Formats: sequence, structure tokens, C-alpha cells
Amino acid sequence: MFNEGGLFSRIFGFLGQLIALNLLWILCSIPVVTAGASTTALFYCTLKIHKDGDCRTFKDFFKSFRANFKQSTVVWLLMILTAVIIYFERKTIPSMPGIMPVIFSYLLIAACIPLIMTALYIFPTVAAFDNKIRKLAMNALYFSIKNIIYTLAVAAITIAPMFFTLVDAKLFPVYLLIWILCGFSLTALADSWFLWKLFKPYFPEAEGAKGYEELGTDQYVF
Repeated sequence: MFNEGGLFSRIFGFLGQLIALNLLWILCSIPVVTAGASTTALFYCTLKIHKDGDCRTFKDFFKSFRANFKQSTVVWLLMILTAVIIYFERKTIPSMPGIMPVIFSYLLIAACIPLIMTALYIFPTVAAFDNKIRKLAMNALYFSIKNIIYTLAVAAITIAPMFFTLVDAKLFPVYLLIWILCGFSLTALADSWFLWKLFKPYFPEAEGAKGYEELGTDQYVF
């Protein structure tokens, strides 16, 4: 069982890969401004694991980090700017007269839904496809709408663990240790199971591929 290629060897090799990816993501996200590029690189690797069954952890991570640094950083900064604008808009709503706070609250929620859906898919889309940011953002929204069940699953996998980590003070140290070791990479890997199913038909080499021309993108970058 412990020989090369055995069950335990594969399990521990896989866990080591997840831990390495997790630590790479944390270290490369520390400057904050680079968090977008490191998230794209993380999804590049987890998507590659689902596609090929493996990835060259360090080589593939930094390959994507360098190749997508500019686009991912711009996307990340735009996301932060959008979040700041929404925050201040929400703060001003209670000061509005009459029924206006109710109306603007619903309008803000309506605006946030497609933004959140796009945010869930944008970095995996940047990792997988070559195109301009505007087109990639449109494709991310397209993928999120294409299968709402998958989007709900991705949202639950991404948000729920973080929510329980923050609300359960007693087990917070345990959760924190898991996040440091493999929490982020495991979340990305679970998300990527659904994401790869959505992306695969647009990969030219895939059986029954619909053709990447439908998305207006270059070919899959893996």
C-alpha cells in the first residue's frame, strides 16, 4: 500500500499537493493586491487536476500567476472598488426620505446578484480562457447563468465554510488550522469539479465540444 503508486502513496501525494497549493495561494496573496493573480493561479491548478488528473504544482501555479497577473489584478481591483461603492451606497440608503430606502434597497440587491455570480466565476474563467477582461467577465456571468444549480453549489462551497468559521468561536482555532493547511485549495478543488463540467464543452479537444468560438475566446489555455 505504501509503495510508489499505491493507495496511501497517492493519497498522501494528493494531500501534499493541496497543502502546497494552499500555502502558495496564501503567500502570494499576502500583498493583497496580488490576491487576484494568486486566486487565478490556484484555479488554474485545480482545474488542471480535474482535466488531467494532476498538475505540476509549483510550475503550473507560477506559470498562471505570471501569465494572468495583469488581467487578474485589474479584475481584483475593480471588484474591491465595486464593493466599496456598494458599501457607501448602502450606508446612504437609510438617510433617504419616505419610501425611497425600500426601493433603493431592492435595487441594490438586484444589482448585487449578477455581480456576485460574476465574481464567483471570474477568476476560474480568466484561468481557463484567453480574452479581454470585458469578454471574460461576460463569459463568467454566462457560465453562472447557464447552470444555476452549479452556481448555487459553488456559492455554498465558497461561502458556507467561511461563514461557519467566523460564527463558531469555540472551534475557530481548528477551522483556522484547516484553512492554513488546505482550506482554500480544497474549496477551489471542489468548486472546480462543477466549473470543469461547465468549461469542458468549450475546450476544442473535448468530445462533443461546442467550439470555443461560441464564447468568442481563444482556445483553452491548458
